[in-house]
Amino acid sequence: MKFLTFLNSGCIEICKNMLKSAENVDINMDDFYIACLDENSYQHFKQYKNSFLHIDQPILEYQDWTFDENSGFRQIVKNKWQIIQKIYQEHKQLCWVDTDIVFVQNPVESISGHQEVLFQGDSPGSTLCSGFMVFNDTKECEDIVNECALISNADDQLVINEIALKKYSTSIAILSRDLFPNGYAYYTEGKKENALIVHNNWMVGVDTKIQKFKEENLWYL
Repeated sequence: MKFLTFLNSGCIEICKNMLKSAENVDINMDDFYIACLDENSYQHFKQYKNSFLHIDQPILEYQDWTFDENSGFRQIVKNKWQIIQKIYQEHKQLCWVDTDIVFVQNPVESISGHQEVLFQGDSPGSTLCSGFMVFNDTKECEDIVNECALISNADDQLVINEIALKKYSTSIAILSRDLFPNGYAYYTEGKKENALIVHNNWMVGVDTKIQKFKEENLWYL
């Protein structure tokens, strides 16, 4: 299983924390691909074997989620599916990890060997969360990745919910809410005891996300 994430300079510290958590649960850092969206972020991660500069763009600050199609956020996330497509073509067993995630336990055994494409659930919002996804070596998965990569101007999560749910519903599955809780499930529903990962979505701002990790003793820097 290979792992993949991306970031710009606004996510350097939270990405370092995610990678440190992965090391803590014995994920091999040689299996982690880190796509950097500006030269500055690349300089911080170039010591990793599989870090690379995907594009050197001028947006360096963290961008809050928004529906605004002309936002800096959209300029960042429009790269996500192209990056996934690139690495998926090389490694058909691939786990996408957003930078605002921490590994509490090693999830490889739980996410390996499935015929379905796996997604963290995002209810009560979207059905599928694009922050933690597991791609496999099937034609259906390849088709999903290729179709999503064709759309370069929409929110990455809206894209996968539109394509996967409508066209590939029999080829996908949602990961256990107990083992892979989203931010709402973890903080509001209290699904903490069995969590393999903690995903600080359902909150706005990188400082808020970092503070929540510190409160949970999940900040390792």
